[in-house]
Amino acid sequence: MPRERISFTELFDSSKQHWPESTEGVSSIAPAIYRLHEHLSTLADGLFKQYSLQGAEFETLCALRNSPEPYRITPTELYRKLLVSSGGMTKILVRLEDKGLIERPANPEDARSRLVALTAKGKALIEEVTEHLLQQEAVLIEKAVQSDQLEQLLMQWLENLEDAHKA
Repeated sequence: MPRERISFTELFDSSKQHWPESTEGVSSIAPAIYRLHEHLSTLADGLFKQYSLQGAEFETLCALRNSPEPYRITPTELYRKLLVSSGGMTKILVRLEDKGLIERPANPEDARSRLVALTAKGKALIEEVTEHLLQQEAVLIEKAVQSDQLEQLLMQWLENLEDAHKA
């Protein structure tokens, strides 16, 4: 049974009252985003569990599905798209291969390596899971005020942060 949590507003108000120096002159944007992330992660994790997937497996299948047909890339390309160690990547690929969601064909450009490719089963699964995830996320997003404007502002903020990292 999920634990009942104090609302973000109650938490922030409590901080203002009992630890004012932690909130004075501080925006609530970052803590609110952390709390929103918890809600979105809980939603996604519940859905992934229904499909016997872990979050990293879902991300790996998405990265493959986002690749050009025939949805096949080198492990190095896959590794660059995900935030996992090379050892972690190997474990994920083994699990996905055991489930029949990916295959490891020979690399025609480099006989020393193998590619990572979605199987038809993997493609069908990632498309189904993503469709359900997007539907569930849409329900949460409907609760947002001015979601179009919020999306535009968040994307601009993210782009600014990522551009600053490139510099």
